[in-house]
Amino acid sequence: METVVSPFHCLYQDALHFHTQSRLAYSEAEASRLARAAFMLYIASAEALVRQAAVELGRPELRGLLADPSRPLPPAEAWRLLPAIVADPGVPTQPFNPESPPWPQFAELLMLETSWVYPGAASTRRAYYHSSRRDGDYEPMEPHKVPASVRRIVKTDSLSFPRTGLPRDPYALRPRHLDTARGVLDAAIEALDRRMGGALCQNKRHRGEPTRMISPSGESA
Repeated sequence: METVVSPFHCLYQDALHFHTQSRLAYSEAEASRLARAAFMLYIASAEALVRQAAVELGRPELRGLLADPSRPLPPAEAWRLLPAIVADPGVPTQPFNPESPPWPQFAELLMLETSWVYPGAASTRRAYYHSSRRDGDYEPMEPHKVPASVRRIVKTDSLSFPRTGLPRDPYALRPRHLDTARGVLDAAIEALDRRMGGALCQNKRHRGEPTRMISPSGESA
């Protein structure tokens, strides 16, 4: 049997699996570990989606702008440009407003992943934890729980992103944050599909993995 694999579908389904497992984890640490795996797979699926669509739907003279791994565009730029790569010459695409939902929220998903793979200086990676007693369990500090006595040191915008509430600290990621991330990604896929007149998801094209049987002689069955 021969199958044409859809990396988007594969990675998204894997993300869903780890997403579910994170809810069933036996400890906060295990839930966070599984949540991080799921989050990275959701982002990888988002990138695979547009690169795959560029090859399958894009105009031959332009598809390389998004599909050439030797000169990859940042994911946010690839998502923005895909409708223009696919559209026929002279046919305008729907306007793109980066300040209109879900795009600011989607940008935060991409920024979080970028902050993990491009960590930057130590001063930008400070995380804060708190406990009701010194010898108790320490939990990641959430913006609404920052005591007035330490607000001069702990800035709320250093703890999480303003629109999605996703924590900047990878150890603070929890299943509830994945619910937000998946919702934003799904909304972004729907919005991109609208910008492309339905071509992105038509007949579940982006999830399709066509198969055929091949006989021992090498001919299609």
